[in-house]
Amino acid sequence: VSVRRRPRVAVFSTGDELAEPGRALAPAQTFDSNRFTLLSLLGGLPCVASDLGILPDDATHTAAALAEAARSHDLLLTSGGVSTGDEDHVRTAIEASGRLVFWRLAVKPGRPAAMGVLPKSGEDFTAGGTPVMGLPGNPVATVVCFLHLARPLLLRLAGAEDRPLPRFTVTADFAYRKKAGRREYVRVT
Repeated sequence: VSVRRRPRVAVFSTGDELAEPGRALAPAQTFDSNRFTLLSLLGGLPCVASDLGILPDDATHTAAALAEAARSHDLLLTSGGVSTGDEDHVRTAIEASGRLVFWRLAVKPGRPAAMGVLPKSGEDFTAGGTPVMGLPGNPVATVVCFLHLARPLLLRLAGAEDRPLPRFTVTADFAYRKKAGRREYVRVT
């Protein structure tokens, strides 16, 4: 029987606006829910997940934390920090020391998702490296992008078969127009 070691996955949230659940909120803060959602989703997959906390809105700190995690993990997942704001540093950190594979997708929610590769231990990223999946900070976009981008990647790294997510045909009782050329996930009840 062929076996593989379960991939080690590092999980970060990003942003000074985030606080750990259970702590008092400072002005303009919200509780970090994405990290815990991702850790729960990873709990059902063949991997070992590491909770690496919240990265502050600091370019140097973000780049250093991602580089450090890339040395000891097989996949990095970040939540937030991949859009176009002044304090979105994940994409920049990937481009500075690794290779950006894609950024911005024709999907809603989830357009600012990014994927790149960072080197392990100073080696050239072209010789391997650690994939980084930068998920959007919006909680629904985080889940959509995890399920459609990060989950298949993780299963591939684990040597597991990726089974398609369940799909159901339903009839909406409302009209909806979407932008041409974009896949959209609409929340319904």
